[in-house]
Amino acid sequence: PLPELQGLKTLKVAFHHATKDEVIIHNIRLPKQSTVGDVINELKTKVELSHQDAELRLLEVFFHKIYKIFPPTEKIENINDQYWTLRAEEIPEEEKNIGPNDRLIHVYHFTKDNGQNQIQNFGEPFFLVIHEGETLEEIKMRIQKKLHVPDEDFAKWKFASFSMGRPDYLQDTDVVYTRFQRRDVYGAWEQYLGLEHIDNAPKRAYAANQNRHAYEKPVKIYN
Repeated sequence: PLPELQGLKTLKVAFHHATKDEVIIHNIRLPKQSTVGDVINELKTKVELSHQDAELRLLEVFFHKIYKIFPPTEKIENINDQYWTLRAEEIPEEEKNIGPNDRLIHVYHFTKDNGQNQIQNFGEPFFLVIHEGETLEEIKMRIQKKLHVPDEDFAKWKFASFSMGRPDYLQDTDVVYTRFQRRDVYGAWEQYLGLEHIDNAPKRAYAANQNRHAYEKPVKIYN
C-alpha cells in the first residue's frame, strides 16, 4: 500500500566481502525512522559473513576516501546514498583489539599526474591499525598481504604520508606512527597513508567509478 511505501526509505549499500574479492550491491528498504543498526541487522540476513560472529559497519565513501563511519544509532532518514557510496564491511579483528598506543589510519591509493603534479585518488580506501614504533617496512608487508598484491607489482609501489593534500614520501626505516600523532584532526580523511601505483582497473561507468578497486572487484547487484 502506498502510505506504507511513503514511510519507507531504500538505501543502496555496497557490501564488501572480507575474504572474497567481490562487491555486492543490496537495496535495503526500511521505515524512515530506522537506524543504521537496523540496516546492519537487515544486511546480515542477506550477506555471506566470513564467520557467524562477524560485526558489520557502514561507511560513507566519496571519491575514494572514507569520510565517515556511521554510528549504529544514526537515523537513516537523512542518509544520502545518491551522492555518497554507502559501503558495508566486516570490522577486522585487529581493529576490535586496538590498544591505547595504536592508531587507526586511513589508507588510500593514488597516482600523480607528472605534468601538473596533481594527486588523483582511486580504488578502494581502507583503514589500517598501526602500532607505536612500527616501520614502513613492517606496515608494507601487512598491506601487501591484505591486498594480495604480487611481489613484482608491489616492488614498484611508493608510500607517502599525506596531510592537507601534500605527500611526504616515506623510507622503509621510517616510523609511520610519528606521522599520525594528532587524534581527531578536523578533516581526518585528509590525513592518510597514500599508496602510489598505477591504476590498473578498467574505467567503469558504475557509480561514477567510485567503487573501482585497484584490482577490479566484480560487482553484483541484488535487490
